Amino acid sequence: MTSVNDDPPGHVFDLLGAALTVAKRRMEAEVADEPQHLRGSHLRLLSLTPVEGIRPTELAAVMGMTKQSLGEFVASMQKAGFLDVSPDPADGRARIVRPTAKGLRMQQRILQIFADTEQGWRDEIGDRDWTTFRRVLARLAAEKPD
Repeated sequence: MTSVNDDPPGHVFDLLGAALTVAKRRMEAEVADEPQHLRGSHLRLLSLTPVEGIRPTELAAVMGMTKQSLGEFVASMQKAGFLDVSPDPADGRARIVRPTAKGLRMQQRILQIFADTEQGWRDEIGDRDWTTFRRVLARLAAEKPD
């Protein structure tokens, strides 16, 4: 009898998860020189925080996490100097999360890592398969839940 862990990834969720793990490890290795230990989730948060800012509730929805969990990430990134949280000028009761200058520099670095990773994968599998892969992923991501 074989264990589930003995088998190579077979279903699509294992394969997608394995590809994401490869990408996260590469991103984390690329920013290992940072004094703060940045995990893939921190990098994703930075990559999804718009320059003009966003309310925490909206950012939590984009990230697919609770506002409370997001708050912990934002607080740690604010302490590390990557994010700023300030009152929303349109509604003093609300807050706006924005990248700082340091956060903007890291965003650019993250985007370059994303581009390099995509290009490496494209080079590995070829333009035609990459284009098909991206098209299929975009279509699946655009589907609305029932």
